[in-house]
Amino acid sequence: MSRNIFASVSVAALLAVGVSGPAAARDDALQMVSIDVEGGGGTLFVTPDGHSLLIDTGNPEQSRVTGDNPSSARIQKAAAELGVKKIDYLITTHYHIDHIGGLEGLMKRMPIGTFIDHGPNRETTASTRPDAPQIDLKNPPPNSTAAGYNHYLTLIKGHRHIVAKPGDVFHVGGMTVTVVMADAKPIAKPLPGAGEENPSCAGMEAMANNGGEENARSTASIISYGKVKIAAFGDLTWDREKDLFCPIDRVGKVDVYLATHHSTALSGSPAAVNAMAPIVAIAGNGARKGADPVRMKTIEESPRIQGVWMLHTSTANPGANVKDTDMIANPVTDQSQDKAYDLRLRIEKDGKITVINERNGFNKTYQAQ
Repeated sequence: MSRNIFASVSVAALLAVGVSGPAAARDDALQMVSIDVEGGGGTLFVTPDGHSLLIDTGNPEQSRVTGDNPSSARIQKAAAELGVKKIDYLITTHYHIDHIGGLEGLMKRMPIGTFIDHGPNRETTASTRPDAPQIDLKNPPPNSTAAGYNHYLTLIKGHRHIVAKPGDVFHVGGMTVTVVMADAKPIAKPLPGAGEENPSCAGMEAMANNGGEENARSTASIISYGKVKIAAFGDLTWDREKDLFCPIDRVGKVDVYLATHHSTALSGSPAAVNAMAPIVAIAGNGARKGADPVRMKTIEESPRIQGVWMLHTSTANPGANVKDTDMIANPVTDQSQDKAYDLRLRIEKDGKITVINERNGFNKTYQAQ
């Protein structure tokens, strides 16, 4: 199913981030920002004509990890620097608090046009523990995923709302968003260029722990702009990756990989990563969240990888940090010194991908193959 969702938005200027640093200009590049929401989800895309797509809204306003600089403020800042005053489309991959927590604050800071999600909450227990008891979904505990989902429904009431289905295709300006999995259902047919048997599936066993059922229900998308393909899978879990990539790879090669589930141990299987074989990987980890050593090694050993970038130095897994600190946006171990720098990508239709560290302007350019 193909859906055209063009938007009209007033744009003062687009941030064209080149090797000499930020400059306000219009050009043919897609701007992408991996926003530092301290281990939550928050990725912004702005097309050359000013259409905007946000994937997830990060942590709540009152959060110990973001302190007095909440996720909503960080997202608004990233949008403003790209001349964006309105989020045209928001994809909420799933209903965990680190992916929907910033929504209420963001809606107070700037309007959001259309809300896209996978449909009803599927996490019906009091916590993410496998043995957690079932709860009353109409009157759930205040900190449960079910409570967060009920609040989400209240916030989006009266707005345009789309329930994504696998195979849906959305056109946002010159960018195409293809849903490859939603509500634990994969696309029925492989994408163009995919469909081969995946040798990395051999010996892949099931993983009992998924960190909460909503992770497994994540809306997973392939975003295309010119020659470049970007994988944004939310917190899609190991077993659901197996459904999508085994025994037949239904996705194919990508150029930019937003490391699934903040690069934690519950996702990022060799079957998925090797099949996609990204050129560039962005680990949206927090200082004490994500960057699992085994998962980072999987990315670093994938067949086409040329660059791995991180939002944070991992204090939990220091051995997993990339060696070049210029490729880490926030290389601090003392979180009181964290300045919440982002990673920015400038993506051109001819396949040129430039990754820029907001902290120091360090950048590298890659070519989609």
